[in-house]
Amino acid sequence: MMSADQPSPPLNRSNLWRTRLLWLALAISFLLSVFAAFRAGYVGPDYDVHIARLTNWPKIFDFSTTSPPTYFLLGHGLFTLIGRHNGFPIALSIMQAAINTLALWWFFLYAERRFESPAIYLAMVLFLAFLPVRIIHATTLGTDCTTIPLFVLLLFSLDKFLSEKGSTLKNAAYLGLALTAAIGSKYSFMALLPAIFLILIALWRKRAWGFKRFVMICAIVLVVPSAFSLSTFWLSSRVHGYNTEKHWLPRGMSPDMNYKDLFLVKTNDAQLFKAPEYFKKTILAAHRHSYLGLVHLGIFTDTMNLFQDLTVPQRINSILIPDQKARRGWKTPVMVASMSLGILWTLCALIGTPWALFRATRNLWNASLQREDIAILLGTAFFLLMFLTIPFVHGGAIFGYWTPRLILPSLLCFSLAAFLFLDRKVARGSRGVALVVLVLVAAQCAIETIMLA
Repeated sequence: MMSADQPSPPLNRSNLWRTRLLWLALAISFLLSVFAAFRAGYVGPDYDVHIARLTNWPKIFDFSTTSPPTYFLLGHGLFTLIGRHNGFPIALSIMQAAINTLALWWFFLYAERRFESPAIYLAMVLFLAFLPVRIIHATTLGTDCTTIPLFVLLLFSLDKFLSEKGSTLKNAAYLGLALTAAIGSKYSFMALLPAIFLILIALWRKRAWGFKRFVMICAIVLVVPSAFSLSTFWLSSRVHGYNTEKHWLPRGMSPDMNYKDLFLVKTNDAQLFKAPEYFKKTILAAHRHSYLGLVHLGIFTDTMNLFQDLTVPQRINSILIPDQKARRGWKTPVMVASMSLGILWTLCALIGTPWALFRATRNLWNASLQREDIAILLGTAFFLLMFLTIPFVHGGAIFGYWTPRLILPSLLCFSLAAFLFLDRKVARGSRGVALVVLVLVAAQCAIETIMLA
């Protein structure tokens, strides 16, 4: 299903130095997570809720909470092997980081042949390998660590199904199972149901399936994950859970983040470039900052101090919260530098994402989807579910519904779009431009490594 207007020459896989640099980047980013795990980097948002569900069997299938049971069921299996001591959260945190590292490698393989410039491809590899929000939330306990691995699994499942000989009922079943597993680990993946349905419609038109075959494939792919989604809403409603009640703004109450906050930037956003600390509450006031400014802060800094120093003893039986972590004074200027240089990549994503989305929409209509089209369509669907609902939730600003940990798969896809835009529209085969991009990304990664170490 390659498009005629965009050739995709394969990169030279015999280029050993580039392969070694890729693995070195992944190894260093993984080690950052390992070192953080030993100093309680696993203590993140809602840690007390997560550790309680992981260690108490009756709480695993609690549908009044914000997350489905799969992550906690698997984590509880590790808990039964290790027992109730510090080794359990440390081991689980390291396992999460390892799985995310492997998933990122598969994403790099998925995207590799879509780049013309090896240098810009390598720049994307380094950028995502050391992206602070990705490293941090691959390590902290909670379901956010599952989103990138499951999203990459969906990309490969859908890519295999979309191949000329891959649209079999067997591959449709694999895709349906992957989607069910994703929703069973993070409810946000419900956003992909309509996106995948649109892709199936485009494929139906392109390949002239009979109506009966189309209905059968849709049923195999979508019925089980849709049924699981509906059942979780029903179970949540019976216990007055977050999905059906607690997330949402009570009638008559005004939101503390509205659509103006989502779509406009504000003069107060300049204050965010001082890298303020999240739990000191200075950035959580209603309507003070824009969504874009807050997300930029969350992507390129450790604003919650999750990888910083824990000020109390590290014990599994103690109450541990991120507020108990302190940032060393010299780390703040480093975070300011990370956020300042990060403006370049945010601007590239803001330009590249609409460009990629336009191409993907056109290719969806023509049923000539490329790998980057699939990624941007699914990533945008995931993002819009989290983004457009913020004015309807209770405490969108103060409870952190804007935090970028909630859109990790989307950030993966927006970064891909940004670097593909640089590759195809800015560099245009220029080795000099590509090397400048690579050097700037390397500088960004060096700053982030210092910040997170």
